[in-house]
Amino acid sequence: MINALARLSARERQQIIDDFVDRAFAGVVDEDATLVAGWMRDLPSDLPEDPTPEQINAWVELAELAGDVSFQQTVRRMVLSGEENNRLEYGLTLRPLVLEHACAALSRGIAPESAGASLILKRIIPDDLPAEETAALITWLEMVAEPQVERYWQLLSLLKGQKPSPPAVPAFEWLLAALRVARSPSRGRVRPPREQPQDDPAT
Repeated sequence: MINALARLSARERQQIIDDFVDRAFAGVVDEDATLVAGWMRDLPSDLPEDPTPEQINAWVELAELAGDVSFQQTVRRMVLSGEENNRLEYGLTLRPLVLEHACAALSRGIAPESAGASLILKRIIPDDLPAEETAALITWLEMVAEPQVERYWQLLSLLKGQKPSPPAVPAFEWLLAALRVARSPSRGRVRPPREQPQDDPAT
């Protein structure tokens, strides 16, 4: 199978990716979706004359990923869920902050539920973000924190001869967990004082 996939023509390889993107983005025509679909189609016109084993493996893995029904469904859900939200605005404005601050939190071993996490969270998410916008953001983060989708972008980079970006999913997972803790209804709720036992009048 590896040899067969590697011997495909550029047009045949592109058709595999186009078929996948067409299914994932079918019926979604907003500007953001069109732009993202174009990025997902951006396959090199041909493999190098002497591709590295890494590039051959990347193409085989990409073809398998594009043909994976569960992955197709995952991307389709992301496309439909993001249709009413400004997914690009989130990605362009929030991603750099996540990579800067959430990655640092991970490297320092700061747990999402710790007191220190709330300080880091404020550097990424406005503390006064309305509940409706927070819910939309959590939905977006749940979509972004998807390892297979990140792997898709990494494989495209490898095929272009570029060094893939470091994994960002762990940082987004950290942010998602920290945001859920911070916005939990029980967060900050003061427990009533425990009743002191009354003296037994019989003693």
